[in-house]
Amino acid sequence: MIRLTPSQITVDAGAAGELPRRSISGIAVTYDETATVADGTEVRIMQGALPVTGRAPKLYGQHDSGQIIGILTERVDTEQGMMFTAKISATNLGNEYLTLANDGVIDSVSVGINPTKFSFDADGVMIVEAAEWTELSMVSQGAFSGAVITEVAASIPQTEPPIELNEVIPTQENTIMESVETPVEAAATVEKLWAKPAPREFAMPTPGDYLAAMHIGG
Repeated sequence: MIRLTPSQITVDAGAAGELPRRSISGIAVTYDETATVADGTEVRIMQGALPVTGRAPKLYGQHDSGQIIGILTERVDTEQGMMFTAKISATNLGNEYLTLANDGVIDSVSVGINPTKFSFDADGVMIVEAAEWTELSMVSQGAFSGAVITEVAASIPQTEPPIELNEVIPTQENTIMESVETPVEAAATVEKLWAKPAPREFAMPTPGDYLAAMHIGG
């Protein structure tokens, strides 16, 4: 297994409609460029060495098959290098790598290949003309200067609804005060009605009575 790691990854947020959501795309490896693998071997991959059909390579994290995070959905062979698009699965690990790529923390990818046709030049560089492409990894270190991730389309679901500012969060202390109505007692004063004697009528004196009263000096 030979793992070639390109470097200087450029991460751009993909606009809606340009890429499928939760995907990355770019150049997996540049052609006719010498890179040094982990065991010190110098390798140069030629155009046409990597397949664009057949079983799609898996997308790993740090070349660890236990950290599988997605799969390649598109491979395009160009003169500059192998272009790719990969879909990142909606798992916790996939969300982590998608966030790291979108933030520019993970800024490299690395191909894992099994050379099937190769030779060595006068300088001892392995020239790979055909290979099985087994995986592509998102890594933190790189070797190729021309291979880049050109787009990241991130769409990470939130597990909990966001809390807006100034939002009142109910607690046990925030209880609803029940309105207690105080009964109002009727305090109307009942006037007592007392029986009153009928007023006497005044009787006018007669002329005889008046003269008699004058006679007696009344």
